Amino acid sequence: MAVGRRKRRKLGQHFLVDEGIADRIVEESGVKEGDRVLEVGPGRGVLTRRLIDKGAFVRAVELDRHLHAQLKEKLDKPGVCEIEWGNALKFDFDSIEAPFDIVSNLPYSVSVALIKMFFDHIGKIKSMTLMVQSEVAKRLTAKAGDSAYGSLSVYTSYHCKTERLFTVQPKAFSPRPKVESAVIGLKPLPDGEEPPVNAPDKEAFFKFVAASFVHRRKTIKNNLRDLWPDIGSFEKSLLTTGVEGSERPQEISLDRFAALFNEWEKNS
Repeated sequence: MAVGRRKRRKLGQHFLVDEGIADRIVEESGVKEGDRVLEVGPGRGVLTRRLIDKGAFVRAVELDRHLHAQLKEKLDKPGVCEIEWGNALKFDFDSIEAPFDIVSNLPYSVSVALIKMFFDHIGKIKSMTLMVQSEVAKRLTAKAGDSAYGSLSVYTSYHCKTERLFTVQPKAFSPRPKVESAVIGLKPLPDGEEPPVNAPDKEAFFKFVAASFVHRRKTIKNNLRDLWPDIGSFEKSLLTTGVEGSERPQEISLDRFAALFNEWEKNS
């Protein structure tokens, strides 16, 4: 038994035991009868049962074999709920009919990696209601000027409208984590709506943003000037975009990053 507990901690699993919090997460998700839901890390099924009760079809992916077997026996039912064993980071998004919602208490250890993977399939997703560590929630929902604002914040705001819904205290879990958690809502852009900025080469844009944050305490000039052919062209790009060379990356909004990136592409 002790070995099983250690293994689940290694997987980053903290099981939600507060029934009221579980109710609130499902209500905040807006899931209704007939919706399709992907749940990552269902654990003991506290959210899974509530989603089923809403009349949704639930596809739940669990890595822990013991928990998978328990959930498979209790909840798996054709047309109602499918309990799948496996690593969610390798999930086949073509295997679930789109569009679908994602409602999950994400394993702490891989929460950011999972969210980035979700963004890779954003066109299939209707909404995401996710519980993560409070610090991760701050990074995901931060705006320019916030202390938690970074490349992940820019990455998220490019793909979704974000909202921090509520904070969850450690006592809501077993075992209790050492930090607070938070539930966030992520709403992908509606079909046909363009991203909030013009950055045609999305992959190159995100690499550019990541380079801007390599040294958070340095100015944008110190972080990026070597990407330009010469200091003169760099300073001209700053003037064109209205970005001050003395600004730090956490002060620069998504649209200003995009403007600077487009200037960089012209000079590359």
